Amino acid sequence: MTQKKIVTMVILIAAVALLIKGKELLKVRQEEVASQPVPTIDAVSVSVVKPSIGMMNEEIPFLAQVLGDKSIKLSTKLTGYVEEVLVEESQNVKKGDLLVRIDETELKSNIEVLKSSLAAQKSDAALAKSIYARNVKLYRIGGLAKEQLEVSRVGVEMKFSFVENTIHKIAQLKYQLNYLNIRAPFDGVVDAIFLHEGDLASAGKPILNMSNHKQKLLFSFAPSQKGIIEGKMVVSGQKKLGEIRAIYPTSTNGLVTAEVALDALLDHPIGSSVPIRVVTQTHSGCILPDTTVVHKKEGTFLMVNKEKKFVSQKVNVVMHDANYVMVDSCPQNWVASASEVKLATLPVYTQVKLIKPIADVSHE
Repeated sequence: MTQKKIVTMVILIAAVALLIKGKELLKVRQEEVASQPVPTIDAVSVSVVKPSIGMMNEEIPFLAQVLGDKSIKLSTKLTGYVEEVLVEESQNVKKGDLLVRIDETELKSNIEVLKSSLAAQKSDAALAKSIYARNVKLYRIGGLAKEQLEVSRVGVEMKFSFVENTIHKIAQLKYQLNYLNIRAPFDGVVDAIFLHEGDLASAGKPILNMSNHKQKLLFSFAPSQKGIIEGKMVVSGQKKLGEIRAIYPTSTNGLVTAEVALDALLDHPIGSSVPIRVVTQTHSGCILPDTTVVHKKEGTFLMVNKEKKFVSQKVNVVMHDANYVMVDSCPQNWVASASEVKLATLPVYTQVKLIKPIADVSHE
């Protein structure tokens, strides 16, 4: 037998020996595993809730701007220098209160010039009238031609028309003095003052801005959004703010503007923003906390306690808000409320301690 064959036989004998030894070790290990006690799953505790039948709102969030219900910019019709501003920003005013006084020196000077002209025109008219009266007497005795009498009469009428025209101009200028005294058109508050003493106020240039004591909200939405119509309730947090009063007929940058009439004044300054939600629909049904829902590939499930164990019950979510869901199938038993990971493992436990709401525990 050659040396090569001897080495081969030694290797084969060693391999067989190792195989026999491995089988013996595997058998011993299997016996050890079989002798170990079967592990048991410890009991766990989980919070549970009972479903309730109630109402849930379908809401769409928006960011609205707080504006005065009536807001105007006051200006003068006549150009002049601001003589005095009699109010301050944030000051409450009553209808008719004097807010701003514009210098009226030039206007009063024009009135005085017209008054001087009026006095001269009245004297001229009186003289023309006396001449006409004399001409009438001369005409009656044949001392004056009829044509001359007519010229005299027309002259008198013209003189008195000059007087009437000047009186009318004076009345107009006196009325224009009112334009130089800016008064509050309604009860409200001064929001902003744009011009001060010494500034030149031009016709149509805002001097100050004021609004009434009421507020409104404006928000924009896409025309494709459904349910935004007049009369829909508007809420913020858990509080009702008011209702949509109007949908404006024009759009800006492709968005439509809605106006909200408020039930009460908001604790927000004019021009600030406030988050709101428009209630588009209201549904009635089975309501549970959103912490009771488990999402799986097969669908949405609740973990319902039946015969001291938890079983999965498939449901469809009808509505969902920040904290609750409305489902189409309402369980009669306790429903687990926890993280989705914990809820998914509940069916494997044989013992689960239920942590019930305090109100329910006190009545057990």
